[in-house]
Amino acid sequence: MAPTSSGFVGITLSRFVRSISARGLTLPARCLCAKAETWTVPKGFDTGVKVHNSLCHKGRGDSLVPLILPHGKTARWYVCGPTVYDSAHLGHASSYVRFDIIRRILESFFNLRVVQVMGITDIDDKIIARANQTGEDFMSLARREEKKFLEDMAAMKVLPASHYSRVTDHIPSIQAFISHIMNNGYAYTTTSGSVYFDVKSFGLQRYGKLHHPASDDDGSEDSSSEKRSPQDFALWKAAKRGEPWWESPWGKGRPGWHIECSAMSSAIFGESLDIHTGGIDLLFPHHTNEIAQCEGCFQRDQWANYFLHAGHLFLKKDADKMSKSIGNVIGISEFLQTYSSNHFRVLCLLMRYRHNIEYSEDALHKAVRLTNQITSFLSDCEAYMSGQITGGAVAESLAYQRVDETSQKVRQAFADDFDTPRALEAIMDLIRETNSQMQPSSQSCSNSARSPVAVGYVSSFVASTLSSLGLDLHTKESVASSTRSHLSSTLDALVTFRDEVRGWALSTDGSSKAAGETAKELKKRLQHERAPLFKACDDVRTKLAADNIQMKDRGGVTTWEFMDRKVNQNEKDSENER
Repeated sequence: MAPTSSGFVGITLSRFVRSISARGLTLPARCLCAKAETWTVPKGFDTGVKVHNSLCHKGRGDSLVPLILPHGKTARWYVCGPTVYDSAHLGHASSYVRFDIIRRILESFFNLRVVQVMGITDIDDKIIARANQTGEDFMSLARREEKKFLEDMAAMKVLPASHYSRVTDHIPSIQAFISHIMNNGYAYTTTSGSVYFDVKSFGLQRYGKLHHPASDDDGSEDSSSEKRSPQDFALWKAAKRGEPWWESPWGKGRPGWHIECSAMSSAIFGESLDIHTGGIDLLFPHHTNEIAQCEGCFQRDQWANYFLHAGHLFLKKDADKMSKSIGNVIGISEFLQTYSSNHFRVLCLLMRYRHNIEYSEDALHKAVRLTNQITSFLSDCEAYMSGQITGGAVAESLAYQRVDETSQKVRQAFADDFDTPRALEAIMDLIRETNSQMQPSSQSCSNSARSPVAVGYVSSFVASTLSSLGLDLHTKESVASSTRSHLSSTLDALVTFRDEVRGWALSTDGSSKAAGETAKELKKRLQHERAPLFKACDDVRTKLAADNIQMKDRGGVTTWEFMDRKVNQNEKDSENER
Protein backbone atom coordinates (compact mmCIF):
# COMPACT_ATOMS: atom_id res chain seq x y z
CA MET A 1 0.00 0.00 0.00
CA ALA A 2 1.33 3.44 -0.89
CA PRO A 3 2.18 5.80 1.96
CA THR A 4 -0.33 8.53 2.73
CA SER A 5 0.52 12.23 2.85
CA SER A 6 0.89 11.96 6.63
CA GLY A 7 3.90 9.70 6.18
CA PHE A 8 2.30 6.56 7.68
CA VAL A 9 1.62 3.43 5.64
CA GLY A 10 -1.99 2.37 5.43
CA ILE A 11 -3.28 4.59 8.27
CA THR A 12 -4.73 8.07 8.30
CA LEU A 13 -3.65 10.71 10.81
CA SER A 14 -7.06 10.65 12.54
CA ARG A 15 -6.92 6.83 12.93
CA PHE A 16 -3.40 7.16 14.29
CA VAL A 17 -4.52 9.68 16.93
CA ARG A 18 -7.45 7.42 17.91
CA SER A 19 -5.16 4.45 18.28
CA ILE A 20 -2.85 6.45 20.52
CA SER A 21 -5.79 7.60 22.67
CA ALA A 22 -7.07 4.03 22.99
CA ARG A 23 -3.76 3.09 24.62
CA GLY A 24 -4.22 5.85 27.23
CA LEU A 25 -1.54 8.03 25.66
CA THR A 26 -1.76 11.67 24.69
CA LEU A 27 -0.06 13.81 22.12
CA PRO A 28 1.19 17.30 23.02
CA ALA A 29 -0.90 20.13 21.67
CA ARG A 30 0.94 21.61 18.70
CA CYS A 31 0.40 24.49 16.37
CA LEU A 32 1.55 23.48 12.91
CA CYS A 33 2.97 26.77 11.68
CA ALA A 34 4.74 27.78 8.51
CA LYS A 35 7.90 28.04 10.62
CA ALA A 36 10.71 25.53 10.72
CA GLU A 37 9.53 24.33 14.14
CA THR A 38 6.15 23.69 15.73
CA TRP A 39 4.83 25.60 18.71
CA THR A 40 3.56 23.77 21.77
CA VAL A 41 0.39 25.17 23.31
CA PRO A 42 1.07 25.78 27.02
CA LYS A 43 -1.02 24.06 29.67
CA GLY A 44 -2.67 26.24 32.25
CA PHE A 45 -5.20 29.05 32.60
CA ASP A 46 -6.95 30.11 29.40
CA THR A 47 -7.26 33.90 29.60
CA GLY A 48 -9.95 34.08 26.91
CA VAL A 49 -7.63 36.25 24.81
CA LYS A 50 -6.29 35.26 21.41
CA VAL A 51 -3.02 36.78 20.26
CA HIS A 52 -0.85 37.00 17.18
CA ASN A 53 2.13 34.96 18.35
CA SER A 54 5.23 35.58 16.23
CA LEU A 55 6.34 32.03 17.06
CA CYS A 56 3.28 30.71 15.31
CA HIS A 57 2.65 33.03 12.37
CA LYS A 58 0.86 31.29 9.51
CA GLY A 59 0.86 34.35 7.30
CA ARG A 60 -2.95 34.44 7.23
CA GLY A 61 -5.63 36.36 9.06
CA ASP A 62 -6.55 33.29 11.18
CA SER A 63 -3.13 33.00 12.81
CA LEU A 64 -4.36 33.86 16.31
CA VAL A 65 -3.71 31.43 19.16
CA PRO A 66 -5.11 31.31 22.71
CA LEU A 67 -3.14 33.08 25.43
CA ILE A 68 -2.67 30.42 28.10
CA LEU A 69 -0.70 31.03 31.30
CA PRO A 70 0.95 28.10 33.13
CA HIS A 71 0.93 29.91 36.50
CA GLY A 72 -2.75 30.65 36.90
CA LYS A 73 -3.70 34.28 36.37
CA THR A 74 -0.11 35.47 36.61
CA ALA A 75 1.53 36.64 33.39
CA ARG A 76 5.35 36.64 33.47
CA TRP A 77 6.40 39.25 30.93
CA TYR A 78 9.82 40.43 29.78
CA VAL A 79 10.15 43.57 27.67
CA CYS A 80 13.29 44.74 25.93
CA GLY A 81 14.10 48.19 27.32
CA PRO A 82 16.27 51.01 25.98
CA THR A 83 19.97 51.28 25.25
CA VAL A 84 20.56 54.38 27.35
CA TYR A 85 22.95 56.55 25.38
CA ASP A 86 20.55 59.31 24.26
CA SER A 87 17.08 60.71 24.87
CA ALA A 88 14.02 58.64 24.00
CA HIS A 89 11.90 59.64 20.99
CA LEU A 90 8.38 58.96 19.74
CA GLY A 91 9.51 55.81 17.95
CA HIS A 92 10.40 54.36 21.35
CA ALA A 93 7.24 55.76 22.91
CA SER A 94 5.00 54.11 20.30
CA SER A 95 6.22 50.65 21.32
CA TYR A 96 6.15 51.22 25.08
CA VAL A 97 2.76 52.97 25.05
CA ARG A 98 1.18 50.23 22.94
CA PHE A 99 2.45 47.48 25.21
CA ASP A 100 1.40 49.54 28.22
CA ILE A 101 -2.12 49.53 26.76
CA ILE A 102 -1.96 45.74 26.37
CA ARG A 103 -0.73 45.36 29.95
CA ARG A 104 -3.60 47.53 31.21
CA ILE A 105 -6.09 45.48 29.18
CA LEU A 106 -4.83 42.22 30.68
CA GLU A 107 -4.93 43.62 34.20
CA SER A 108 -8.15 45.66 34.10
CA PHE A 109 -10.36 43.76 31.66
CA PHE A 110 -9.17 40.16 32.13
CA ASN A 111 -8.15 40.36 35.80
CA LEU A 112 -4.61 39.07 35.30
CA ARG A 113 -1.61 39.82 37.52
CA VAL A 114 1.25 40.99 35.33
CA VAL A 115 4.82 40.69 36.55
CA GLN A 116 6.79 42.74 34.05
CA VAL A 117 10.58 42.97 33.89
CA MET A 118 12.29 45.51 31.65
CA GLY A 119 15.92 45.15 30.67
CA ILE A 120 18.09 48.27 30.60
CA THR A 121 21.16 48.06 28.37
CA ASP A 122 23.73 50.25 30.12
CA ILE A 123 26.86 48.91 28.41
CA ASP A 124 26.97 48.82 24.64
CA ASP A 125 28.97 50.00 21.62
CA LYS A 126 26.77 53.09 21.27
CA ILE A 127 27.11 54.00 24.95
CA ILE A 128 30.87 53.62 24.79
CA ALA A 129 31.08 55.71 21.60
CA ARG A 130 28.92 58.50 23.11
CA ALA A 131 30.90 58.51 26.37
CA ASN A 132 34.17 58.79 24.43
CA GLN A 133 32.66 61.58 22.35
CA THR A 134 31.57 63.60 25.41
CA GLY A 135 34.57 62.66 27.54
CA GLU A 136 32.57 61.27 30.43
CA ASP A 137 32.40 57.97 32.24
CA PHE A 138 30.09 55.52 30.46
CA MET A 139 28.29 54.69 33.71
CA SER A 140 27.49 58.34 34.45
CA LEU A 141 26.14 58.75 30.93
CA ALA A 142 24.02 55.61 31.19
CA ARG A 143 22.55 56.54 34.59
CA ARG A 144 21.63 60.03 33.41
CA GLU A 145 19.95 58.77 30.24
CA GLU A 146 18.18 55.99 32.15
CA LYS A 147 16.72 58.57 34.53
CA LYS A 148 15.53 60.70 31.59
CA PHE A 149 13.99 57.65 29.94
CA LEU A 150 12.00 56.73 33.05
CA GLU A 151 10.85 60.35 33.41
CA ASP A 152 9.72 60.36 29.76
CA MET A 153 7.79 57.12 30.25
CA ALA A 154 6.09 58.57 33.33
CA ALA A 155 5.18 61.69 31.32
CA MET A 156 3.61 59.40 28.69
CA LYS A 157 1.64 57.63 31.47
CA VAL A 158 3.40 54.29 30.93
CA LEU A 159 3.10 52.13 34.05
CA PRO A 160 6.45 51.35 35.68
CA ALA A 161 7.76 47.83 35.26
CA SER A 162 7.64 45.50 38.25
CA HIS A 163 11.44 45.39 38.07
CA TYR A 164 14.19 47.05 36.01
CA SER A 165 17.27 44.96 35.29
CA ARG A 166 20.54 46.62 34.33
CA VAL A 167 23.19 44.72 32.40
CA THR A 168 26.03 45.95 34.60
CA ASP A 169 24.24 44.55 37.67
CA HIS A 170 24.13 41.09 36.09
CA ILE A 171 27.68 40.45 34.86
CA PRO A 172 28.21 37.33 37.07
CA SER A 173 24.87 35.79 36.02
CA ILE A 174 25.62 36.59 32.36
CA GLN A 175 28.98 34.81 32.61
CA ALA A 176 27.33 31.80 34.29
CA PHE A 177 24.71 31.74 31.52
CA ILE A 178 27.42 31.69 28.84
CA SER A 179 29.24 28.87 30.67
CA HIS A 180 26.06 26.75 30.62
CA ILE A 181 25.73 27.28 26.87
CA MET A 182 29.38 26.29 26.35
CA ASN A 183 29.00 23.20 28.52
CA ASN A 184 26.06 22.13 26.36
CA GLY A 185 28.20 22.39 23.23
CA TYR A 186 26.60 25.46 21.66
CA ALA A 187 29.40 28.01 22.01
CA TYR A 188 33.15 28.30 21.45
CA THR A 189 35.99 30.59 22.48
CA THR A 190 38.45 32.35 20.19
CA THR A 191 42.13 33.18 20.53
CA SER A 192 41.25 36.81 21.34
CA GLY A 193 39.11 35.80 24.33
CA SER A 194 35.71 36.30 22.70
CA VAL A 195 32.92 33.71 22.94
CA TYR A 196 30.54 33.01 20.05
CA PHE A 197 27.29 31.10 19.83
CA ASP A 198 27.62 28.17 17.42
CA VAL A 199 24.46 28.28 15.29
CA LYS A 200 25.40 25.21 13.24
CA SER A 201 25.87 23.13 16.39
CA PHE A 202 22.53 24.37 17.73
CA GLY A 203 20.83 23.57 14.41
CA LEU A 204 19.97 25.94 11.57
CA GLN A 205 16.34 24.78 11.37
CA ARG A 206 15.89 25.08 15.12
CA TYR A 207 17.56 28.51 15.08
CA GLY A 208 15.06 29.73 12.49
CA LYS A 209 11.84 29.07 14.41
CA LEU A 210 11.15 32.82 14.78
CA HIS A 211 12.94 34.08 11.69
CA HIS A 212 14.78 31.97 9.14
CA PRO A 213 17.68 34.09 7.86
CA ALA A 214 19.65 33.62 4.67
CA SER A 215 22.70 31.40 5.06
CA ASP A 216 25.05 34.40 5.21
CA ASP A 217 22.81 36.75 7.21
CA ASP A 218 23.63 37.21 10.88
CA GLY A 219 21.70 40.46 11.21
CA SER A 220 24.72 42.29 12.65
CA GLU A 221 27.78 44.20 11.65
CA ASP A 222 30.07 41.66 13.33
CA SER A 223 32.13 40.24 10.46
CA SER A 224 34.93 38.92 12.65
CA SER A 225 37.19 36.40 10.95
CA GLU A 226 37.19 34.47 14.25
CA LYS A 227 33.64 33.25 13.66
CA ARG A 228 33.20 29.72 12.37
CA SER A 229 30.07 30.69 10.48
CA PRO A 230 28.48 34.00 9.38
CA GLN A 231 25.37 33.30 11.52
CA ASP A 232 27.39 32.95 14.74
CA PHE A 233 27.08 35.87 17.15
CA ALA A 234 29.04 37.16 20.12
CA LEU A 235 28.13 36.11 23.66
CA TRP A 236 31.23 37.71 25.19
CA LYS A 237 33.37 40.36 23.51
CA ALA A 238 37.09 40.48 24.22
CA ALA A 239 38.24 43.80 25.66
CA LYS A 240 39.46 46.51 23.30
CA ARG A 241 41.74 49.39 24.19
CA GLY A 242 39.87 52.23 25.89
CA GLU A 243 36.69 50.18 26.53
CA PRO A 244 35.17 49.08 29.86
CA TRP A 245 35.81 45.43 30.75
CA TRP A 246 35.17 42.79 33.38
CA GLU A 247 37.23 39.74 34.30
CA SER A 248 35.85 36.44 33.00
CA PRO A 249 36.92 32.81 32.55
CA TRP A 250 37.79 33.74 28.94
CA GLY A 251 39.70 36.92 29.71
CA LYS A 252 38.82 40.57 30.07
CA GLY A 253 35.76 41.69 28.12
CA ARG A 254 32.07 42.59 28.23
CA PRO A 255 28.76 40.94 27.31
CA GLY A 256 27.39 40.77 23.79
CA TRP A 257 24.07 42.48 23.22
CA HIS A 258 21.80 39.44 22.82
CA ILE A 259 22.99 37.51 25.88
CA GLU A 260 21.99 40.36 28.19
CA CYS A 261 18.22 39.91 27.89
CA SER A 262 18.40 36.12 28.04
CA ALA A 263 20.38 36.19 31.28
CA MET A 264 18.44 39.03 32.93
CA SER A 265 15.06 37.52 32.11
CA SER A 266 16.14 34.11 33.39
CA ALA A 267 17.54 35.62 36.58
CA ILE A 268 13.97 36.67 37.47
CA PHE A 269 11.71 34.13 35.77
CA GLY A 270 13.88 31.02 35.56
CA GLU A 271 13.91 28.62 32.63
CA SER A 272 10.64 29.68 31.01
CA LEU A 273 8.74 32.83 30.15
CA ASP A 274 5.13 33.59 29.26
CA ILE A 275 5.31 36.77 27.17
CA HIS A 276 8.19 38.54 25.47
CA THR A 277 7.62 41.85 23.69
CA GLY A 278 9.47 44.42 21.63
CA GLY A 279 9.43 46.32 18.37
CA ILE A 280 9.24 44.35 15.12
CA ASP A 281 12.86 45.36 14.37
CA LEU A 282 13.96 43.18 17.31
CA LEU A 283 12.48 40.00 15.83
CA PHE A 284 15.79 39.36 14.06
CA PRO A 285 18.47 39.09 15.14
CA HIS A 286 17.84 40.01 18.78
CA HIS A 287 14.84 37.88 19.70
CA THR A 288 15.93 35.07 17.40
CA ASN A 289 19.26 34.94 19.22
CA GLU A 290 17.62 35.20 22.64
CA ILE A 291 15.59 32.09 21.90
CA ALA A 292 18.67 30.16 20.75
CA GLN A 293 20.64 31.19 23.84
CA CYS A 294 17.90 30.23 26.31
CA GLU A 295 16.99 26.95 24.64
CA GLY A 296 20.70 26.16 24.33
CA CYS A 297 21.29 26.98 27.99
CA PHE A 298 18.27 25.19 29.46
CA GLN A 299 18.11 22.37 26.90
CA ARG A 300 14.42 22.99 26.20
CA ASP A 301 12.45 23.18 22.98
CA GLN A 302 10.34 26.17 23.98
CA TRP A 303 11.59 28.93 26.25
CA ALA A 304 9.14 31.82 25.77
CA ASN A 305 5.58 30.84 24.91
CA TYR A 306 4.53 34.08 23.21
CA PHE A 307 6.37 36.76 21.28
CA LEU A 308 4.38 39.93 20.55
CA HIS A 309 5.88 42.54 18.23
CA ALA A 310 4.79 46.15 17.78
CA GLY A 311 4.86 47.97 14.45
CA HIS A 312 7.05 50.99 13.81
CA LEU A 313 6.24 54.68 13.86
CA PHE A 314 7.04 56.42 10.58
CA LEU A 315 7.06 60.07 9.66
CA LYS A 316 4.72 60.63 6.72
CA LYS A 317 6.41 59.92 3.37
CA ASP A 318 9.50 58.63 5.20
CA ALA A 319 10.65 55.21 4.06
CA ASP A 320 12.49 54.45 7.31
CA LYS A 321 11.23 54.08 10.87
CA MET A 322 11.94 56.85 13.37
CA SER A 323 15.50 56.17 14.50
CA LYS A 324 18.34 58.01 16.23
CA SER A 325 20.88 56.60 13.81
CA ILE A 326 18.97 58.09 10.85
CA GLY A 327 18.23 61.35 12.64
CA ASN A 328 14.51 61.54 11.76
CA VAL A 329 13.37 61.71 15.37
CA ILE A 330 10.96 63.77 17.45
CA GLY A 331 11.83 63.76 21.14
CA ILE A 332 9.20 62.96 23.73
CA SER A 333 9.78 66.20 25.61
CA GLU A 334 9.55 68.10 22.31
CA PHE A 335 6.22 66.42 21.52
CA LEU A 336 4.80 67.22 24.96
CA GLN A 337 5.45 70.92 24.52
CA THR A 338 2.59 71.03 22.00
CA TYR A 339 0.55 67.90 22.60
CA SER A 340 -0.40 65.78 25.60
CA SER A 341 0.16 62.16 26.52
CA ASN A 342 -3.57 61.63 25.86
CA HIS A 343 -3.14 62.71 22.24
CA PHE A 344 -0.33 60.22 21.65
CA ARG A 345 -2.15 57.40 23.44
CA VAL A 346 -5.28 57.96 21.35
CA LEU A 347 -3.05 57.95 18.25
CA CYS A 348 -1.83 54.51 19.36
CA LEU A 349 -5.35 53.30 20.18
CA LEU A 350 -6.48 54.17 16.66
CA MET A 351 -4.10 51.58 15.20
CA ARG A 352 -3.66 47.90 16.04
CA TYR A 353 -0.42 47.36 17.93
CA ARG A 354 1.10 45.14 15.24
CA HIS A 355 0.62 47.75 12.53
CA ASN A 356 2.84 50.70 11.69
CA ILE A 357 1.76 54.21 12.68
CA GLU A 358 2.11 57.05 10.20
CA TYR A 359 2.98 60.16 12.16
CA SER A 360 1.46 63.07 10.28
CA GLU A 361 -0.41 66.30 10.92
CA ASP A 362 -3.68 64.71 9.79
CA ALA A 363 -3.22 61.71 12.09
CA LEU A 364 -2.41 63.95 15.05
CA HIS A 365 -5.37 66.23 14.40
CA LYS A 366 -7.64 63.18 14.35
CA ALA A 367 -6.25 62.05 17.71
CA VAL A 368 -6.63 65.57 19.16
CA ARG A 369 -10.19 65.89 17.85
CA LEU A 370 -11.17 62.51 19.29
CA THR A 371 -9.58 63.31 22.65
CA ASN A 372 -11.48 66.60 22.84
CA GLN A 373 -14.75 64.88 21.95
CA ILE A 374 -14.23 62.52 24.87
CA THR A 375 -13.38 65.19 27.45
CA SER A 376 -16.15 67.46 26.20
CA PHE A 377 -18.67 64.62 26.47
CA LEU A 378 -17.69 63.89 30.07
CA SER A 379 -17.97 67.58 30.91
CA ASP A 380 -21.40 67.78 29.27
CA CYS A 381 -22.52 64.76 31.29
CA GLU A 382 -21.57 66.57 34.49
CA ALA A 383 -23.42 69.67 33.29
CA TYR A 384 -26.50 67.58 32.47
CA MET A 385 -26.45 65.84 35.84
CA SER A 386 -26.12 69.18 37.71
CA GLY A 387 -29.01 70.70 35.73
CA GLN A 388 -26.88 73.15 33.76
CA ILE A 389 -28.04 71.40 30.58
CA THR A 390 -31.79 71.37 31.08
CA GLY A 391 -33.14 69.80 27.88
CA GLY A 392 -32.76 66.37 26.43
CA ALA A 393 -34.86 63.37 27.36
CA VAL A 394 -32.70 60.29 27.97
CA ALA A 395 -34.32 56.86 28.00
CA GLU A 396 -32.97 55.02 31.04
CA SER A 397 -33.57 51.45 29.91
CA LEU A 398 -31.97 52.15 26.53
CA ALA A 399 -28.95 53.80 28.17
CA TYR A 400 -28.35 50.79 30.41
CA GLN A 401 -28.75 48.43 27.47
CA ARG A 402 -26.34 50.41 25.30
CA VAL A 403 -23.68 50.43 28.04
CA ASP A 404 -23.97 46.66 28.47
CA GLU A 405 -23.74 46.12 24.71
CA THR A 406 -20.75 48.46 24.42
CA SER A 407 -19.02 46.74 27.32
CA GLN A 408 -19.39 43.40 25.56
CA LYS A 409 -18.11 44.83 22.28
CA VAL A 410 -15.07 46.32 24.01
CA ARG A 411 -14.19 43.07 25.75
CA GLN A 412 -14.68 41.07 22.54
CA ALA A 413 -12.41 43.49 20.68
CA PHE A 414 -9.72 43.22 23.35
CA ALA A 415 -9.95 39.42 23.31
CA ASP A 416 -9.23 39.57 19.57
CA ASP A 417 -5.50 40.34 19.77
CA PHE A 418 -6.16 43.63 21.60
CA ASP A 419 -8.14 45.28 18.79
CA THR A 420 -8.14 48.80 20.23
CA PRO A 421 -9.53 50.57 17.11
CA ARG A 422 -12.69 48.44 17.24
CA ALA A 423 -13.07 48.97 20.99
CA LEU A 424 -12.58 52.73 20.67
CA GLU A 425 -15.14 52.95 17.87
CA ALA A 426 -17.72 51.16 20.04
CA ILE A 427 -17.11 53.68 22.83
CA MET A 428 -17.35 56.64 20.44
CA ASP A 429 -20.67 55.29 19.09
CA LEU A 430 -22.01 55.27 22.65
CA ILE A 431 -20.74 58.83 23.20
CA ARG A 432 -22.35 60.12 20.00
CA GLU A 433 -25.69 58.49 20.77
CA THR A 434 -25.79 59.76 24.36
CA ASN A 435 -24.68 63.23 23.30
CA SER A 436 -27.53 63.50 20.83
CA GLN A 437 -30.03 62.59 23.55
CA MET A 438 -28.67 65.11 26.06
CA GLN A 439 -28.88 68.09 23.75
CA PRO A 440 -32.10 70.15 23.84
CA SER A 441 -34.28 69.84 20.75
CA SER A 442 -37.00 72.06 19.36
CA GLN A 443 -39.57 69.67 20.86
CA SER A 444 -37.94 69.76 24.32
CA CYS A 445 -39.52 71.65 27.17
CA SER A 446 -38.42 72.29 30.73
CA ASN A 447 -40.47 69.40 32.10
CA SER A 448 -39.25 66.81 29.53
CA ALA A 449 -38.30 63.47 31.03
CA ARG A 450 -34.68 63.72 32.13
CA SER A 451 -32.56 60.97 33.57
CA PRO A 452 -29.38 62.23 35.25
CA VAL A 453 -28.71 58.76 36.67
CA ALA A 454 -28.70 57.19 33.19
CA VAL A 455 -26.30 59.84 31.91
CA GLY A 456 -24.13 59.28 34.98
CA TYR A 457 -24.10 55.54 34.25
CA VAL A 458 -22.89 56.13 30.69
CA SER A 459 -20.35 58.73 31.80
CA SER A 460 -18.96 56.47 34.51
CA PHE A 461 -18.54 53.60 32.04
CA VAL A 462 -16.77 55.76 29.45
CA ALA A 463 -14.48 57.40 31.99
CA SER A 464 -13.52 54.20 33.79
CA THR A 465 -12.94 52.28 30.54
CA LEU A 466 -10.71 54.95 29.00
CA SER A 467 -8.89 55.60 32.28
CA SER A 468 -8.15 51.88 32.46
CA LEU A 469 -6.46 52.24 29.07
CA GLY A 470 -4.21 54.98 30.44
CA LEU A 471 -6.01 58.16 29.41
CA ASP A 472 -5.64 60.94 31.99
CA LEU A 473 -9.16 62.35 32.13
CA HIS A 474 -9.22 65.52 34.24
CA THR A 475 -12.89 66.20 34.81
CA LYS A 476 -14.47 68.44 37.42
CA GLU A 477 -15.55 65.33 39.27
CA SER A 478 -12.05 63.84 39.39
CA VAL A 479 -10.54 67.12 40.55
CA ALA A 480 -13.20 67.59 43.22
CA SER A 481 -12.42 64.15 44.65
CA SER A 482 -8.67 64.72 44.63
CA THR A 483 -6.35 66.60 46.98
CA ARG A 484 -6.76 69.59 44.64
CA SER A 485 -10.45 69.97 45.45
CA HIS A 486 -9.83 73.64 46.31
CA LEU A 487 -9.15 74.23 42.60
CA SER A 488 -12.61 73.00 41.68
CA SER A 489 -14.37 75.21 44.23
CA THR A 490 -12.24 78.20 43.24
CA LEU A 491 -13.13 77.74 39.58
CA ASP A 492 -16.81 77.35 40.46
CA ALA A 493 -16.69 80.65 42.38
CA LEU A 494 -14.84 82.39 39.53
CA VAL A 495 -17.32 81.18 36.92
CA THR A 496 -20.28 82.24 39.09
CA PHE A 497 -18.78 85.71 39.57
CA ARG A 498 -18.11 86.01 35.81
CA ASP A 499 -21.71 84.96 35.10
CA GLU A 500 -23.04 87.67 37.40
CA VAL A 501 -20.83 90.36 35.86
CA ARG A 502 -21.65 89.25 32.32
CA GLY A 503 -25.38 89.00 33.14
CA TRP A 504 -25.44 92.55 34.55
CA ALA A 505 -23.52 93.87 31.52
CA LEU A 506 -26.10 92.34 29.18
CA SER A 507 -29.10 93.53 31.21
CA THR A 508 -30.98 96.82 30.73
CA ASP A 509 -32.85 96.53 34.02
CA GLY A 510 -32.79 99.75 36.07
CA SER A 511 -31.30 101.78 33.23
CA SER A 512 -32.99 104.99 32.13
CA LYS A 513 -33.56 105.78 28.49
CA ALA A 514 -32.27 109.03 27.08
CA ALA A 515 -34.78 111.36 25.51
CA GLY A 516 -36.23 109.77 22.39
CA GLU A 517 -34.09 106.65 22.84
CA THR A 518 -35.61 103.29 21.82
CA ALA A 519 -35.09 100.06 23.77
CA LYS A 520 -32.79 98.80 21.02
CA GLU A 521 -30.73 101.97 21.11
CA LEU A 522 -30.53 101.77 24.92
CA LYS A 523 -29.21 98.23 24.76
CA LYS A 524 -26.63 99.19 22.16
CA ARG A 525 -25.47 102.21 24.19
CA LEU A 526 -25.16 100.20 27.40
CA GLN A 527 -23.15 97.47 25.69
CA HIS A 528 -20.80 100.13 24.32
CA GLU A 529 -20.40 101.70 27.76
CA ARG A 530 -19.89 98.31 29.39
CA ALA A 531 -17.46 97.02 26.74
CA PRO A 532 -14.59 96.88 29.29
CA LEU A 533 -16.66 94.42 31.34
CA PHE A 534 -17.27 92.18 28.31
CA LYS A 535 -13.55 92.33 27.55
CA ALA A 536 -12.71 91.42 31.15
CA CYS A 537 -15.06 88.40 30.94
CA ASP A 538 -13.48 87.33 27.67
CA ASP A 539 -10.00 87.77 29.15
CA VAL A 540 -10.87 85.45 32.03
CA ARG A 541 -11.99 82.81 29.55
CA THR A 542 -8.88 83.25 27.39
CA LYS A 543 -6.48 83.07 30.33
CA LEU A 544 -8.14 79.92 31.68
CA ALA A 545 -8.02 78.38 28.20
CA ALA A 546 -4.25 78.92 28.17
CA ASP A 547 -4.16 76.62 31.22
CA ASN A 548 -6.39 74.04 29.48
CA ILE A 549 -9.59 75.05 31.30
CA GLN A 550 -12.42 75.73 28.88
CA MET A 551 -15.50 77.80 29.71
CA LYS A 552 -18.74 77.20 27.82
CA ASP A 553 -21.50 79.83 27.84
CA ARG A 554 -24.82 77.96 27.80
CA GLY A 555 -27.41 80.75 27.55
CA GLY A 556 -27.58 82.25 31.02
CA VAL A 557 -25.28 79.64 32.61
CA THR A 558 -21.55 79.03 32.12
CA THR A 559 -19.80 75.71 32.74
CA TRP A 560 -16.10 74.84 32.77
CA GLU A 561 -14.11 71.74 31.89
CA PHE A 562 -10.53 70.57 31.59
CA MET A 563 -9.22 70.22 28.04
CA ASP A 564 -6.04 68.79 26.58
CA ARG A 565 -3.73 71.16 24.77
CA LYS A 566 -5.00 71.79 21.25
CA VAL A 567 -3.06 72.17 18.06
CA ASN A 568 -5.48 74.59 16.46
CA GLN A 569 -5.98 77.67 18.62
CA ASN A 570 -8.59 78.95 16.19
CA GLU A 571 -10.63 75.81 16.83
CA LYS A 572 -10.62 76.59 20.55
CA ASP A 573 -11.57 80.22 20.00
CA SER A 574 -14.44 79.39 17.67
CA GLU A 575 -15.92 76.95 20.19
CA ASN A 576 -16.00 79.67 22.84
CA GLU A 577 -17.52 82.56 20.90
CA ARG A 578 -20.32 84.12 22.85
